[in-house]
Amino acid sequence: MSLLDNLVNNYFNKDLAVIFTYLGVDTARVSEINRQILKEVTLAQWLLESTRGKSDLAVHANNFAGLKWRDPDMKGFAEPLKIKVPSEPEEVEFCKFTDIDAFIIGYWKFLTRTPYKGLEDHTNTPENFLGFLKGKGYSSDPNYVNKVVNLLPEAQNLLANAGGVKIAPVEKLQLIRAPKEVEVGQSFRVEGIARLEDSGKILSVMIDDKFPAPNVVISQDGKWQFDLVFKQEGDRRMIIAVDDQTLEIQIKVVVPFDYKDDENTQQPTASSLPGAKVIKLGGSVGIGGVNKADDVKAIKARLHDLGYTWVGDPNRADIDRGLFDAIKLFQSIIAGRSTVNGDGRVDVGGITHRWLQAANAPRWELMPKSDLDNGFVNGELEDTQDNHDFGTHWLADVIKKIAQDYQNSYRNTHPTAAPFAINDVSLPHGGDTPDHHGHETGMMCDVYLPKTNRYFGGIIWSSSEYDQDAARAILKSIRKQKLVRAVFFNDQQLIKERLCVSLNGHDNHIHFEINPPVRS
Repeated sequence: MSLLDNLVNNYFNKDLAVIFTYLGVDTARVSEINRQILKEVTLAQWLLESTRGKSDLAVHANNFAGLKWRDPDMKGFAEPLKIKVPSEPEEVEFCKFTDIDAFIIGYWKFLTRTPYKGLEDHTNTPENFLGFLKGKGYSSDPNYVNKVVNLLPEAQNLLANAGGVKIAPVEKLQLIRAPKEVEVGQSFRVEGIARLEDSGKILSVMIDDKFPAPNVVISQDGKWQFDLVFKQEGDRRMIIAVDDQTLEIQIKVVVPFDYKDDENTQQPTASSLPGAKVIKLGGSVGIGGVNKADDVKAIKARLHDLGYTWVGDPNRADIDRGLFDAIKLFQSIIAGRSTVNGDGRVDVGGITHRWLQAANAPRWELMPKSDLDNGFVNGELEDTQDNHDFGTHWLADVIKKIAQDYQNSYRNTHPTAAPFAINDVSLPHGGDTPDHHGHETGMMCDVYLPKTNRYFGGIIWSSSEYDQDAARAILKSIRKQKLVRAVFFNDQQLIKERLCVSLNGHDNHIHFEINPPVRS
């Protein structure tokens, strides 16, 4: 058995609650599910730091985490060892542990030191934990968090295999994200994953059996993606293939109400539907814009009415970061992004201007309250220690429809089943959150796993209390929604049923995302 195998098997059989109690860590602040997250992310960290158990520090000192000697904190847990490592110009004192058991305890002892005070409050996601460590100086590598997160699937597989749970590899082409409806002329992205042995191969894409799209190369991690724009309306059929594997995607392409406008149209046509707003601009507004007073007021007023209240007083023409951030968030929402990445400027006649005028322009609001009569629980709203409570009204409407469909299609005949219970969406002003990679634009939502005792959460898909039948029903209700573009969850059986796609970090919850609707 290799050194890495010994580490994995040993760590799998360790109870972090026992270790935390021994070291004086307040276990009440780190839930069982968070301890599972910590076990996975720290193993990923050790894979990176020890080059999968092959580094000199791992081989000669049972030090898989690159822990430097700290006197007096590490006395009694390790011994100092001077050793030359590739990351240091000369010999440095590192911790030497007697065996793997001593390393595991010593690692967590290292993190009880003063620099890492408050660690217990940063254990709910891999990104939050790693970001906290990096912020305290654990690593100077600017890409450290991403490097460790990229190793999470491997760490999860190792731990699952140690526990006798086999994580099935991707066996054929799978779709990750694609819209169900787009406008003529709207750019959109299709994403998926293939078998690892197909990496480097060319993926063929055929539209309506006669229009070949540019060939797409499958990347080394099996993922693939491409962007498309349809120039004609209709029900379009896309066939994606590699060797004998094929995927078929149906996308409805519609003509927008302002299709007669062109690039020379200064005042875009406004919808006649309730909720639409005519916004006449004499110049661009925002970062690098002309920013005429009346134009600034008009944009601020519209955004304020839509719920982006941090733009400031709409009766004043002053511009600041609040306005810029709101425009960037709005742009990211209408583009269907999971992270905020707009240019912060409203150009006359541009897509941001057109969406601001639309009757179904995205409103920013608090997510729906719990409705126990219809089997819906908003656990995030009830958690006063967290505030990922906000998102688009598009997502709020989808959440309500999922809850109602799940109630009608499953809970009415299975009254003891757990409710449809949601967790994180986005922060009050959207944008970056340390708890997630994504969740910045109010277009994605986490769902607690149902349990067999009518409750939810605090488990993973391989737990004995997990109610797979209820989870299957929830996924089916999610999949029925036209705007839903992606569903991530690691239940291997439900993946085989094509109800979800595997993604690291999704053992303990379901994650779904939506696309923007067609403008109206």
